[in-house]
Amino acid sequence: MCKRQGFTLIELLVVIAIIALLVAILMPALQRAKKQARASACQSNLHQWATSTAMYAAEYQDKMWIIPDRMGEWMEVLRPYYEDIDKIRACPAATKPCQDTDKTEARGSVDTMWGRKGQQMEFGGRQRGYWGSYGHNRWVQQWSSLAELSSPDERLWVRFSMKGAGDVPVFADSAFTHALPLHTNPIPPKPLRIFSDIPVDAKGCQIWRFCIDRHNGTINSCFLDASVRKIPLYNLWDLKWHRQWIPQKYTKADIPWLK
Repeated sequence: MCKRQGFTLIELLVVIAIIALLVAILMPALQRAKKQARASACQSNLHQWATSTAMYAAEYQDKMWIIPDRMGEWMEVLRPYYEDIDKIRACPAATKPCQDTDKTEARGSVDTMWGRKGQQMEFGGRQRGYWGSYGHNRWVQQWSSLAELSSPDERLWVRFSMKGAGDVPVFADSAFTHALPLHTNPIPPKPLRIFSDIPVDAKGCQIWRFCIDRHNGTINSCFLDASVRKIPLYNLWDLKWHRQWIPQKYTKADIPWLK
């Protein structure tokens, strides 16, 4: 009697079909797990920025920093309080090099950093500090000039410890190094995915720099009380970006492009 040798063609095709089916079933789950891992690593980065902020506040008697009006300077202000900035500059979901060809702006996007890694910029001639994928809420600082200090803007947060500090964003996922959001900023009419979607000037809509779909309809942010959490994009208009902020109470339905 002849012994059977190997598999038939039909059996091999059945096995291959089963493997392909299993891969098709598992891929979405693996993609979700990968995105969740990136979001968790992003929150870990922001936790370190929050810790650095708390250490600064403790050393300077709870007074806000004064940051020169140059790109990336907030990273330089906090430099003494972190070990390795290059490990926490960028969200793991946004580590691709900047694609913006504008020499003075260098905006980022959903998955790219702002700034030029390892290059000097024409704006202020900066090299250190000018690249990353988190942005600073510029209402959290003191103005830098004497004229501004003599007549301070009442919208500024001038101290770290205050009631409701857990709703005051300091740093967050962003397509630019900083922003001055206003509650009158409109909702973007379309998804902000590439650098050309973010206005160069951005007057009247600087909150758009934070309104990017980087983590499945949310961004990550750290707050004045050193907490870190994810924020649905429609909730950006309910955070206390400045002291006179008026919540807009938007819902997911108000952003039709948000899935």
